[in-house]
Amino acid sequence: MRCVYRNVLLSMMLGTASVSLNAADKDIGDTTVSPSGANVVQTTGKTISIEMGKGQLIRLSRPADSVFVANPEVADVQVKSARIIYLLGKADGETSFFALDKDDQTIYSAEVQVNRNLGKVRHAIASLVPHADVEITTVGGMILLQGEVDSPEEAASIETIVKGMAGVTSVLNKLNIQQPTQVNLRVRIAEVSRSTLKQLGVRWQSFISGANGLIGVATGSDAFATLADPITGLPLRNFLRSAEGASNYVGSLTTGNLDLNTVIDALDDEGFLTVLAEPNLTAVTGASADFLAGGEFPVPIPNEDGIGIEYRRFGVSLKFKPIVMNSGRINLEVEPEVSDLSNAGAIRVNGISIPSITTRRAKTTVELGSGQSFAIAGLLENETVQSASNLPGLGNIPILGALFKSKKFERNETELLIVVTPYVVRPVSDRKLALPTDGYLAPSDIDHFLNGKRWKTKPSKKAKRRDTQESATLRKRAGFQLK
Repeated sequence: MRCVYRNVLLSMMLGTASVSLNAADKDIGDTTVSPSGANVVQTTGKTISIEMGKGQLIRLSRPADSVFVANPEVADVQVKSARIIYLLGKADGETSFFALDKDDQTIYSAEVQVNRNLGKVRHAIASLVPHADVEITTVGGMILLQGEVDSPEEAASIETIVKGMAGVTSVLNKLNIQQPTQVNLRVRIAEVSRSTLKQLGVRWQSFISGANGLIGVATGSDAFATLADPITGLPLRNFLRSAEGASNYVGSLTTGNLDLNTVIDALDDEGFLTVLAEPNLTAVTGASADFLAGGEFPVPIPNEDGIGIEYRRFGVSLKFKPIVMNSGRINLEVEPEVSDLSNAGAIRVNGISIPSITTRRAKTTVELGSGQSFAIAGLLENETVQSASNLPGLGNIPILGALFKSKKFERNETELLIVVTPYVVRPVSDRKLALPTDGYLAPSDIDHFLNGKRWKTKPSKKAKRRDTQESATLRKRAGFQLK
């Protein structure tokens, strides 16, 4: 009875605790003798993992006289009989458990790890993401996520579930994406001329040289009014509105019939538009990518040691961050910018002229399908030029001199047009890639001088078949296959 009373008293002092241990875990602890003659008890190396609020029985190989845990704040022990001990997890942490006989010899000892109750969290993850292979464990006060998921969105959803249900803020996300989705972004940045030319006066120089003198007002043409949409037949200005309207035009999705890139090519051929840059960037979903076609110019910055140099970027730049949704659509954050050096607003510092930067920038977030396009317009830049000319001598006569003068007013207005087209892509084998020079050989001197051949063509059947079947896709996205 001494054993039972001591255990009951110890249980009342320590409270209750619960730890699971299999029936096979009946190891005898190791006991060594210290130089002072006292027994130093060591654990058997067995580790018991339990969850907070849960526990299991430990069956001892022989009756115990006393049992205890090192830290009663982490786990408690409850004695059911001399051979049956019940451990209960109380708080997240680690402690040690010992069971001694009447001679204070170790019957059983183990390290006890108490973890958070993640059963409901595992059930919620299995219900929301049934195909994901996720393992949830605790490391100290942190939850560790391991396994494989299909997309970054699933990994983010699982992390949100764990933080919300487990009530923790520290989550170490080590989930692997089985096949990272990549997005290729095709951007065309063009500058549209919307110039207006007004001239008032008599062109006496033309009259003197034999041409007809002209008096009146002349205005420039509107490029968008002269081109019609291939579907509706309406002027293109109905689809690409300028800033003269009620609001700037941002975003028009196209599904293949109205191809904005084809319209840009037509405007470029007619001279109404200048393509500034056509960057193509590829990034893994959830990652950012940037592009710059321009340069950096030095700016002197006064400091304690004198004058330092700081470089500022200018040119055509692009930043974007794609996220592929589970539905296959693309959530896209895009930030294009066109900047240039300008003497307007330039300042002088210590005799050094520092130019200003004219910038046209747009930043937006859209969601669209692979291969769809959207346009950003309404980024205007105006430049006004006035000039006057007169006939020498006669133009200075009071009153009558106005008949021999000509005034010219010119307004140069350009509008920035940005067309963005994202594609969901995946890498392909290099054997499926075809270059324009595949199968072509440099001609010999005889072929070059006598036969006039610039190239000697000997394509193989494999190269010819590859070119006919796959060149259309590969020319657009070399190295990637569109999905």
